[in-house]
Amino acid sequence: LPICLLLRATGDDRGEVPAMSSRRRTPMDCPICGNSLSNVQIRQLGGVTASLNWELHSGLCAEHGWFQAEMISTPPREIFPVKQPGGSARKLLIAGRPVYSFPTVWDTVGGRREVDAYDKDLWAVDWSRLPGGVEEVVLTST
Repeated sequence: LPICLLLRATGDDRGEVPAMSSRRRTPMDCPICGNSLSNVQIRQLGGVTASLNWELHSGLCAEHGWFQAEMISTPPREIFPVKQPGGSARKLLIAGRPVYSFPTVWDTVGGRREVDAYDKDLWAVDWSRLPGGVEEVVLTST
């Protein structure tokens, strides 16, 4: 992805890339109930691929637990239910089928176009790609 996409995502048009970890809010909401997340953590993972900065967004829903997503200068393609920030994925059941991630709208409509990486609409879950609806989600202990 071109550096202009990274700069547009961070809102800096002077060619300087600010420390993304200074963000205090994430566009990610609970993928199940849509409520804002608490205990939000945004960790800058550094330039992992092609000198693009990666961020790990995580937050806690009081009812549904921890969720996290990796952002690589564009909105994430998936949101993961996790046991703790930076931890392993946990299983949810939707319509009796195991699910370990929620596909986002960006994964469906994305591509190689410039977008605001923090556009909340692109972080939303694309329920049409899951085996059932939100009313069929069952939390598990694994």
